[in-house]
Parts: sequence; C-alpha cells; structure tokens
Amino acid sequence: MGCVCGKQNIILQNNKYYIIDQIGQGGFSSVYLVEDTNNTKYVLKCIYCHDEKDKEKAQKEAEMHSILDNCCKNSYIIKLIGYKMIEKCPIFSKTPKDTFLMLLPFYKNGSLHDRLILYQNQINLKTIIQHFHIICLGVKVFHDVSYAHRDIKPANILFDHNNKPIIIDLGSAAPAKVVITSQKDAQELLDDVNERCSMTYRAPELFNIDLDSVIDERIDVWSLGCLLYAMLYGKSPYDLVYERGDSVALAVISGKLYFPPNSYENFNKIIKMILTTDHVKRPNINDVLEYVTSLEDSLNQDIERDPFV
Repeated sequence: MGCVCGKQNIILQNNKYYIIDQIGQGGFSSVYLVEDTNNTKYVLKCIYCHDEKDKEKAQKEAEMHSILDNCCKNSYIIKLIGYKMIEKCPIFSKTPKDTFLMLLPFYKNGSLHDRLILYQNQINLKTIIQHFHIICLGVKVFHDVSYAHRDIKPANILFDHNNKPIIIDLGSAAPAKVVITSQKDAQELLDDVNERCSMTYRAPELFNIDLDSVIDERIDVWSLGCLLYAMLYGKSPYDLVYERGDSVALAVISGKLYFPPNSYENFNKIIKMILTTDHVKRPNINDVLEYVTSLEDSLNQDIERDPFV
C-alpha cells in the first residue's frame, strides 16, 4: 500500500481518492467523505497520532478489523478497505503530526442515532427487535474471538443499503477479559474507558473498578440494554440522568430504572434482565440472543393473530 498526498486527494493501494467534505470530528480523529475516479463514495477516517502510543492504538484498530474478518466472515461489522500511516500531512491536520488513514465503506442511510426520533414517531416493534437482533449478532462476533467493542451506542450503528445495522468504530475494542490485580491496573483501565467509552452506555463495573476483579465482555451486554431502551424510548436511561445534571455513575451503580407510562412490558423485561448491575450474574450475549429470539417469535405470533398489531 502506498500513500501520496496531493492537492485534496490521496492514493491508497494505487487508487486515487478525492476529498469531498469533512463529515465528522472527534477527540482523536476526523472523518471525510471521499470518492474514487469512478465516483464511488467512501469514508476516510484520519486518526491523529501525537506519539508512538497513539500510533500503536491506531494500528491495533486496523488489526481488530483483520481479526474479525479472518475469524468470522460476518456481515455485521464494517469492513476495512485499506489503511496507511503517513507523516505530517497538512491535508488532514493543521499541526505537524502523523496521521493514520483508514478507508471504509460509505453508508448513506445514516446511523441508529439518526433514527431514534423516527422510531418514536413511527414505532414498529417488529422492526426494532429485528434491528436489535442483528446488532446482538455483531456483538457476538467480537465475543466469539474474546474481544469486547466497549462503545456500543446508537452513533456507532450505521445502516447499509439494505437498511441492515452495521457496527462501526473499533477504536475502543480490546481483549474482553481484564484482570485487575493492582491499583495501577484499575487506574489504567479507568483512564482508558473515560477516554473512549460513552458514559451513558457504560457498565457499572467500569465506574468503580475493584481490585482483584475480572472485567469481561459483559460490559457490551450492558451497553446493549441501554441501546434497546434508547430504540424504544428515544434515549439511554442514563442520558436522562445526565440531562438532569445528576450523577450518571451513581445512577448506573444503583441499577435503578425508570420506564415511561404505557411502555412495552415484554421489552422492559428483557432490558431489566440485561441491565443486571452484578456483571457476574448478568447474561452473556448468547443468553441475550435467546431472549430476543423468543420475543421475536412472540411478536410474529401476535401479528399472525391480528395483522393490525
């Protein structure tokens, strides 16, 4: 793979890509819409690297894509088309730092975050559970290779041309099991999750990290519970806490949940099972998929009995 910076274009794997627009900006990266010489659009993620540690993290994100592709030919997680580290490219950064480029597919149908209002205005429980089921299958891909995504949230779910959910942003992904044997271990993990994991979708064991504890992939299961709540009611249960100015950490650790009046009890039951504060007792992703399949079957039976449900 080569990369040569020209005037508003880059070359990756001998293909030229023209920069159309900047479509995203985060604390660690910028995202650009680009197109090739055939006018096919892609997304270019540019990760700014201030030091060797940043370079290692960027490289690990690319490696995570390879691990998932090689171990399971899945269609639930975004594919990495190409990548390259370049030195001090002014196109992507006004300051002289290295930039790690990742070329990804462009999905024009937007994110789950964009659809939360649509779900509320035109709620279709069957569609919601179908989408949630696919997202759970994507999370299972991570867990099957002993990794956790660590930042499952509506903004990290896109929809492909068939309106199927696709998990994106593997920058927070890491080996699922973390053994905490010292205060140093606890602080390093806390610093990492504070930097890379969204607070209102974060599991309780990531707020108060105990010595001699084991963190595992069920942190993603907690995030899925918050995600399903948001798909039904517009926001994570802890977004509401944050907006009130109350402590998200205390609310999450307490495990208290508020459901709107006239809400969906069969869905609420699953959410409550998923949002078990004790991660040792929390269901794993296979358990969640069983719950979801059962609920899908129940909804299908209701529709067969009454097509207007």
